Amino acid sequence: MLWRGAGESQVGVDPRCSVLLRGLTPAEQRVLEALVRAPTEADLLRLGRSAGVTPERVRELVAELEAAHVLDPRPRPAWPLVEPRPEVAYWSRLRPDGDGAAVLDARARASVGVLGLDRLGLTLAMALAGAGIGAVLAEDDALVKDADVGPYHPRDVGGRRAEQAVSHLRSVHPHVRTSAPAGARPDVVVVVATAVADPVRLANLRRAAVNHLPVVVGEVEVAVGPLVVPGRGPCTRCVDLHRTDADPAWPAVATQLLAAAPAPTEATLATLGAALAAHQVLAAVDGREVAVAGATLTVDALSPQPVVRVWSAHPDCTCETDAAPMRRRRGRRDAAAVSGTAGPDEHQRPDTSSAPGRRSSPKAAAGS
Repeated sequence: MLWRGAGESQVGVDPRCSVLLRGLTPAEQRVLEALVRAPTEADLLRLGRSAGVTPERVRELVAELEAAHVLDPRPRPAWPLVEPRPEVAYWSRLRPDGDGAAVLDARARASVGVLGLDRLGLTLAMALAGAGIGAVLAEDDALVKDADVGPYHPRDVGGRRAEQAVSHLRSVHPHVRTSAPAGARPDVVVVVATAVADPVRLANLRRAAVNHLPVVVGEVEVAVGPLVVPGRGPCTRCVDLHRTDADPAWPAVATQLLAAAPAPTEATLATLGAALAAHQVLAAVDGREVAVAGATLTVDALSPQPVVRVWSAHPDCTCETDAAPMRRRRGRRDAAAVSGTAGPDEHQRPDTSSAPGRRSSPKAAAGS
């Protein structure tokens, strides 16, 4: 609660979620300032009486703030005072209904796979766990390298990436689950790769009707997307076919890139790419607008502004016509379907289109 002047107080400063109260008496302003210290309604009413504000007026002011979704109406324990998670407080300010806890409840039930645990992959996995995702399924059989140090500790070098990643996840985020029941399907699987994503892995995810997001580290950039929802919109094979239309030699080039040794990722680029991927995965889990639905966002270490390339379904790809069979197959999945090893060639790599970046702001409640 912020004092503006005689008779005026406000909550917050961002126009998307701030509330301005006018015509207040000095006593009412003192009562409002006590909101952050009074854990129960009884405490607030007692403060109101001591300041000369009637219980009816106190309840009226509280109701006005609750209607603007800047107060959590649920009772809090008198002691100890427990601060809400930052994510709850943040989404309470931006959700139209003010129920930030609902966002965290939904995330706690969600499961996200991260296939590829280099410097970017583990940073992404840790971000998802920190944001409240209930199960983060980490997979990578490669060994931790010196270039992975950052999210990894130097003593992890030489160990299996998956094992070390799970150890870090459990240590920092004890709530997170790192395994799932047999046959369970993640809400989203993120495939982290260098140069090109494994077309076999992508094909198997599509055939298994698993939503998946390629995150591909190029020579100087990271490409995030498109988010593939099998049976809807363009898939990674559509992207591959569009690239082949533009460059007939692309399949040969992509095959060689797939076999090449992965290059290390620059630290800030890994962090930027992981943050962008986490942002989009959480948008999908939360049910918000996803910028990488049918699009690729490309970032580099020179500019924080993503470059956007919008993709369409390719006429030679069968991903949209396969929608009905994929829907019938939903629910009959196992772990092998998430990371299997058979399927048609589908090459994916970062796009370097010069289209301008774009971003959208969540709808927020505000009142006066």
